[in-house]
Amino acid sequence: MTVSNEPGYYADGRYGIRIENVVIVREAETPNNFGNGYLCFEHVTMCPIQTKLIDFSILTAQEKEWLNSYHAETLKKVGPLLRNDPRALEWLERECSPV
Repeated sequence: MTVSNEPGYYADGRYGIRIENVVIVREAETPNNFGNGYLCFEHVTMCPIQTKLIDFSILTAQEKEWLNSYHAETLKKVGPLLRNDPRALEWLERECSPV
């Protein structure tokens, strides 16, 4: 099953900001499932999140780790598709650099 994950902030009557990603819901691989199993999300959308819009002073270490992991996955999956376009690959590498 696919769903969209759309965290955001909305100032009523003024503006809204959101990051929208499509994800696949799938069974998680865990060492223990307690007889029920677990689900997790797998990213479908592979586009860097614009870090210039992030106030890093309010992010936790875990949130920074998630962002870096997402960007590493994006670079790993999309980078090879850009091997014949050095300018695009350079952009992707820059936008996916760890924070």
